[in-house]
Amino acid sequence: MKILVIGSGFLGAPIIQSLEADGHELLVFARQPKPNLRAKQISGNILDFSDFENTLEWNPDVIIHTAWITTPGLYANDPLNIEYRLFSIKLAQRIASSNLAHLIVLGSCSEYGTQNLPALAGSTLLAPENEYARQKVETFGDIQRILADTGIRFTWARVYFPYGIGQHPDRLIPYLTRSLLSGDPIQLRNPTSVSDWITYRDIASAISWLINNVLPVEVDIGTGRGISNLDLLSKLAKILEVGVIPMDSPADYLQQFDFKVVDKDSPIFKSGWRPQDDLESGLQWVINI
Repeated sequence: MKILVIGSGFLGAPIIQSLEADGHELLVFARQPKPNLRAKQISGNILDFSDFENTLEWNPDVIIHTAWITTPGLYANDPLNIEYRLFSIKLAQRIASSNLAHLIVLGSCSEYGTQNLPALAGSTLLAPENEYARQKVETFGDIQRILADTGIRFTWARVYFPYGIGQHPDRLIPYLTRSLLSGDPIQLRNPTSVSDWITYRDIASAISWLINNVLPVEVDIGTGRGISNLDLLSKLAKILEVGVIPMDSPADYLQQFDFKVVDKDSPIFKSGWRPQDDLESGLQWVINI
């Protein structure tokens, strides 16, 4: 199968490697080439559609759109969110009259906003609380409308809390690991919030599953198992064999409870897919590199 992957970042790269292992013919469009990818790569500005448009002449069967701004401390309300939405709309408009079979776009669990129960794709109300999430929700709606009367299958895959080797050092798991090893005081702003952590290799597995199995338009990609931030910290400390956890007082921070976990009846679980990593094995893999 000919698959065009847009973006080769933290999630894009493992998805590409997984599809390569499956024997697909791949073309990658990203800002910079990655030396560890065997697939043919085209470099260009993802936000300049004229830079990208000729790539579609390759006539892929499937397009996987992974590109978006995710820089910690910036992404939530960065104006670039609007630019990524505009690119995504132009992409949908351009392929609407093509022979493309399937478009997969990565969404985010942040589209659900603050929750206190597991989320069920296609049923749980979307309630975005920042610009990143709002633009994701708007993009989902725009693409769905553009492709509604075409024969193109569309999948919006909301990714939960990804982690893996090489993650940005300011993300929670790398930050906690680094602080535990150095003995620096840890700032845990929402210790009771519960998150569904999933390795990027399981996310890559889920994307392969979506290509080979027909599911509803909206799909949540997680494990169906959640853990509080405080329990995550304790689990990391146990793996790292750190006896005393240095913590700043949680009273110093504005705390908010949030529960972001994929429902056990999520479409991807009902279709038969399961993650291979539990949190223990995933953390061991990341830490013992």
